[in-house]
Amino acid sequence: MALKIEVVLGILMAGLLFGQQAEPTLAQGVALLQSGDAAGAVNVLQAVTSREPRNGRAWRNLGVAYQQAKDPDKAIAAFQRALEVQPEMPAPAYNIAIIYAAKQDADHAFEWLGKAKATRKIDMTQAEAAPELAPFRSDRRFAAILPKASDFADPFVEPVKVIREWVGEGSNDQFGWIARSIGDVDRDGLPDFVTSAPTKNLGGQNAGRVYVYSTRTGKLIWSVDGKPGDQLGIGIEAAGDVNHDGIPDVVASAPGAGKAYIFSGKDGSVLVTMTAEDAADNFGRHVAGAGDVNGDGYADVIIGAPGNHGRRGAAYVYSGRDGKLLLTLTGEREGDQFGSAVTGFTSKAGTLLVAGAPQAGAQHHGRVYVYKSLSGKPSFVVDAEATGQALGAMFVSVPGDLDGDGIPDVFASDFVDTGKAPGAGRVYIVSGKDGHRLFTLTGQTPGENLGTSESVAGDVDGDGRPDLIVGAWQLSGEANSGGRAYLYSGRTGDLLKTYTCRIPGDTFGFDAVGMSDIDGDGTVDLLITSAWSGIQGYHSGRVFLISSGIARNAALKE
Repeated sequence: MALKIEVVLGILMAGLLFGQQAEPTLAQGVALLQSGDAAGAVNVLQAVTSREPRNGRAWRNLGVAYQQAKDPDKAIAAFQRALEVQPEMPAPAYNIAIIYAAKQDADHAFEWLGKAKATRKIDMTQAEAAPELAPFRSDRRFAAILPKASDFADPFVEPVKVIREWVGEGSNDQFGWIARSIGDVDRDGLPDFVTSAPTKNLGGQNAGRVYVYSTRTGKLIWSVDGKPGDQLGIGIEAAGDVNHDGIPDVVASAPGAGKAYIFSGKDGSVLVTMTAEDAADNFGRHVAGAGDVNGDGYADVIIGAPGNHGRRGAAYVYSGRDGKLLLTLTGEREGDQFGSAVTGFTSKAGTLLVAGAPQAGAQHHGRVYVYKSLSGKPSFVVDAEATGQALGAMFVSVPGDLDGDGIPDVFASDFVDTGKAPGAGRVYIVSGKDGHRLFTLTGQTPGENLGTSESVAGDVDGDGRPDLIVGAWQLSGEANSGGRAYLYSGRTGDLLKTYTCRIPGDTFGFDAVGMSDIDGDGTVDLLITSAWSGIQGYHSGRVFLISSGIARNAALKE
């Protein structure tokens, strides 16, 4: 099974806050499902469908509840009812197929798989990973329900110029888990990038592989492999030029091995190895370059370990020069998972160190801590709003000086926030000076998960301020979990452009960053991943380099 985003499961299992409501609601039923209370979900969703018989989502979730309660006949009836009231809904047909497959009824299973595929809205590569379908994979009908290579062509709803595309090597690789601009590795005048496939099988499961590519040629410059269980590449980031050879280096983690490494940008050789205190630390859940934190002329790195000390969590700052531990930051209490997301940024204004703790705060909605010195005391803390679920779980960054006060500002994501709708997501942009809120971006549709990216875009519109490219990997507007990336003005928070994927299950927006102008057309280009794309098999993944399509208006510069 592909590696799951652990924080999503943890948050959803915590459930949503129900409030004091007179009647059971769909949101309550979904929350019970997510927490594993199938019987409770059945009771709630039966009441909802009785009250709202035309609510297709309620019928679909009731079917899932019956599935979990091991009542397949009632599950089929509920899924069929969902299709009666909402025929375009793709998931119920697939669910019915799985139930028939579990009953060893191949004919009905393939009938419903065909109906699911006909919607063109569901990722049929998931059939490759479904254990219920394993006995039927040699059936000639199985190949027919899987997508063809041509099904992954022309992926965008809007007109989008695709400069280059890289694809994963095989099923369950999750190629494109993270992708980052790292600077000019091959000395051709253009920045190159690093990406990873942390669950790639190499002599065993979840070994992982890290890749560095040239943006000019698209060719692989070097790669490094992990060992079975390492999950190499769960965390990767630009490290700066650690060894002073004129070539930018890469920091990457292997949480399964309890290690993080600084790799030479020149050839991928190991320059520095950092090791966890304890095997349970989840050391390297997130990593980042921090700039020259201690002023010795060498770039340093920060490593998150959210499992440290009873999941209190920690973040470690290491010298890039010799791997010496410079600073340890820790969470406030057990269970906070401090260090789930980390970043660092050093400029003329000083150093900012940022760490997320998705279970911190009075209501366990998450906090983000910002440090401006090596004292270990935060300069300020960003708290989630009441609708928050996991602020700081996976993505924090320092996108640059957005408000023009000379101090870089802070981006923090809670991609499962429920403010607008369950799982819609929310992003906080706060002043790096004192933590006051500059603006907030909120997802608009249920489950889209706005905020699944580092989001640092650079100055795309030419107004002199950095902008933001924010992923929403689960947006299902054009296709189930097709995904979308939103380009926002860093100055105002206004939406500049959207990039929407029409391919079911592609999860476009899994990660997103800016890459400067790679193709020389005068516009900033964007590196955006689809780590669960089925293009080379289930969750094989792919990475796009696209043009932003935004003309830079030099007249707006201050």
